Amino acid sequence: MDHQHFQIAHGRVMSDPEWIALESLFEDTKRFIFDDSMLTTLKRRGLAEPQGGRWRVTPHGRQALTERERCARR
Repeated sequence: MDHQHFQIAHGRVMSDPEWIALESLFEDTKRFIFDDSMLTTLKRRGLAEPQGGRWRVTPHGRQALTERERCARR
């Protein structure tokens, strides 16, 4: 089994690597440290999508980031 499989959340909850990857895309990070499988996972979950040769966070992805930040403050 691929070791990244354990880093991918199942259901509505984002794993830490998914959250970091999504936040990196949202902040337009120049050095994205994840491989294409993470981008595929984010796309499959509706959190990010390719647009004009770049990846962007979808409205659903922005909502997920907001919810995670709100939960972290508790």
